[in-house]
Amino acid sequence: MNHLLDILIPTFNNREYLEGTLRSLVTNWATKGIFKIIVINNGSVESCKFITHKDITVINAGENLGWEGGLKEGLKYSQTPFVGFVNDDIHVPDFSRLWSNQLLADFKDEKVGAVGPSSNVVMGMQNTFAYPMLNKFTTTFLIGFFMILRRSALDEVGGVDDTLPGGDDLDISIRLRDKGYKLICNRDVFIYHHGFKTGNRLHGTPDIGGGWNSYEMYEATNTALIKKHGFKKWRDCIMGAYRLPSVKMIDNSDIEAEIIRGKIKGEVILEMGCGDKKTVPNAVGIDLVKKDEVIDSLVGTRKSVADVEFDISQPLPFEDNYADTIIARHILEHMIDPIQVLKQWMVVLKQGGRIIIAVPNEDGVLSIPMNIEHKHAWTPPAIQSLVETVGLKVLEQIDCKNNISFVTVCEKP
Repeated sequence: MNHLLDILIPTFNNREYLEGTLRSLVTNWATKGIFKIIVINNGSVESCKFITHKDITVINAGENLGWEGGLKEGLKYSQTPFVGFVNDDIHVPDFSRLWSNQLLADFKDEKVGAVGPSSNVVMGMQNTFAYPMLNKFTTTFLIGFFMILRRSALDEVGGVDDTLPGGDDLDISIRLRDKGYKLICNRDVFIYHHGFKTGNRLHGTPDIGGGWNSYEMYEATNTALIKKHGFKKWRDCIMGAYRLPSVKMIDNSDIEAEIIRGKIKGEVILEMGCGDKKTVPNAVGIDLVKKDEVIDSLVGTRKSVADVEFDISQPLPFEDNYADTIIARHILEHMIDPIQVLKQWMVVLKQGGRIIIAVPNEDGVLSIPMNIEHKHAWTPPAIQSLVETVGLKVLEQIDCKNNISFVTVCEKP
């Protein structure tokens, strides 16, 4: 076993949707070798005979074990560090072909227990019609239509409970959070979900008493979860997800500036691409937009505060060794040739002077789709390699804790 992830798909005589599910997963196998698929066939042997792909294993259960029972059966055949619980009626669109890379990347934080994408048919803030402030955030529950879990965390909390009448995903969410694990909703990945195809076929539609997603089903599920975990944990799980994603980005919007202000050295400060607001008032602001001219914005009318109207990608109009500190907030992701730009900035920087760089953190957000003007994506190691290439020394790198950016403080030796 050298792959990272097993996708477990319980199914019951549902070739109509299962075939499309498997085809979309295999077609979008963007990085081969990362995952394999285990289909747990709760129905007839004939219903899965069409599956012949070498990286898809079919387990014929011999009886209908149900969703939870199918997952438990599939886990017996999986030894990978991560497992996916996936419905047999999903579709991976081409633009989400890197889903495995993107979702697994969130597990770099060892306290992340599970990750889920966005979808058209899903409860909570994973729903594409919800409007959270962030594309990636912690949540209080994830829905099991497409959930990736850390196997060691799943085992630690006791695996899948197949005694509940439903709500296994909420149950797992509560247990993971009880053990201190984080649940991540990553809305940068979208998975289409047809929704309820097997449930409606076997149990009837919601308008039928006791049907799939009917009032009676919800009552039975919620009652069982409350009995198992208590009312408070159940309520926190259900209601918490709708409060989490989050005005944190707005409340902490100036934390990046506070970090930078604490790292400035000297009195002569240049701020590149200052826009409508300088980080410190005594900085010389440089921007393509002339002072007091309107900057186009979706959030209102803003005016440039630039002291110098200039293209900062060109050699700067200052004497050599002029500045003590250069501030570049969200500039380098826009530069076609960031190495040349940094070299030009260094010319006007004093010996021992600082360049303070803030950029989006690709480890937390997909920064290229964030803005069509972005040319580069940056992580802390990538920025360190960049600045060291031009001869700068990295003094420190700081996570802004705003789910977006990090700051790198460099010195000219």
